[in-house]
Amino acid sequence: MSSSIQHAVTQDSVGKLLVIELVSSRYDGVTASRRPASWDERREGIDQVRLFDGSVLKLASSPMQSPPKPGWVIVLTGGTAVEGFTWTLYGISPTH
Repeated sequence: MSSSIQHAVTQDSVGKLLVIELVSSRYDGVTASRRPASWDERREGIDQVRLFDGSVLKLASSPMQSPPKPGWVIVLTGGTAVEGFTWTLYGISPTH
């Protein structure tokens, strides 16, 4: 685990992580980078993202969350590297 992820997971302070790339999505095909419009097609699952430091992070995303996009700044809220981290959107980087 990279030092930036380790810091975000182990510290009480807010650890903000910049998403550079969506490596894989819980949705396949055309909707891979966004959630389906129909509530019936949305599901929880694992999204993998590449962070600014090059590391890949496994995220346990809820049905209400869109797959993370490049430039999103996220904060981990729980979970593990094995099961996937729960997360929330903190903001969007203006330079990405």
